[in-house]
Amino acid sequence: MNDRQHRQIAAWERRWLAFSGVMTLTFVMLIAYNLATEGAHVAQRTTKATPEQILAQEVFREPGVRQLAPGKVQVTTVARAFAFAPADVRVPVGVEVEFYLTAADVIHGYQIERTNVNFELIPGEISTLRYTFRRPGVYRITCNEYCGIGHHEMLGTITVVPASQWHVQGAGRPEEPGAGGASADADATPDGASLDGASLYAANCVACHQANGRGIPGAFPPLAGHAPELIVEQGRDYLPLVMVYGLQGPIEVAGASYAGVMPAWAQLSDAELAAVSNHILSAWDEGAMPADFRPYQPVDFAEARGLGLSSSDVHQRRSE
Repeated sequence: MNDRQHRQIAAWERRWLAFSGVMTLTFVMLIAYNLATEGAHVAQRTTKATPEQILAQEVFREPGVRQLAPGKVQVTTVARAFAFAPADVRVPVGVEVEFYLTAADVIHGYQIERTNVNFELIPGEISTLRYTFRRPGVYRITCNEYCGIGHHEMLGTITVVPASQWHVQGAGRPEEPGAGGASADADATPDGASLDGASLYAANCVACHQANGRGIPGAFPPLAGHAPELIVEQGRDYLPLVMVYGLQGPIEVAGASYAGVMPAWAQLSDAELAAVSNHILSAWDEGAMPADFRPYQPVDFAEARGLGLSSSDVHQRRSE
């Protein structure tokens, strides 16, 4: 090989290296732009159980749209061959939407056009993801995992409407004549009675304490059969302390020892904490509460926030 040929080869090598560098930089810039404009939306799997156990949860027995709190709604969907239930939902623009999805039979996909929301729905698992729609419009949902001969017919829509119109419609279902916008007023009730404690439990607690409230032996204690006992043994103010500050230290429940850490849920509003606490006390032990027990109100948790405790302090209170 003479010098001229060597220079030609070296020149082409430099050109290809430069081209590769430009392409790499372009891809990095596109990824950065997508993250900056759309954010990172990676679905999380919150729990595993048999499909029957998951579908027995209240939120999946009646899937649809629920308001968890002001500015936050939940879309619960069950995918089965060859349809989404519900296939069409309405959500308000600019509000955080928490998707809470599962499959009933085989693996399905859940992809929302013009967004980077893309789920894989697996029977026996619950997938969750939070997303905020910034523009009104109709977004088509498609199943992008081949699920059988009718796969091409598995479609749905998400209609994003102005918040004022969504309140008039009330969680995506037409308002009864003469209701006069009552749903919007109910969502603003100070006691949080309109919040769905079952949905809040499913979104925040089910991964550890399970849908049936029985926990995971040796890892996470049961709530079923135990939560009402706490009210009797520890007093009404104990559960708000656990919810606001968490619990750290060894405990014994139903003869079994647990040494895990209960995280604090202070990021939830007082109304949300009241709703999920009332659900925990009534979901599996109806009639077990003292006759004079009053359901928790947001003020119970507001008072707890002002104590400035730690999770270890709460454990000491329990031990005492």
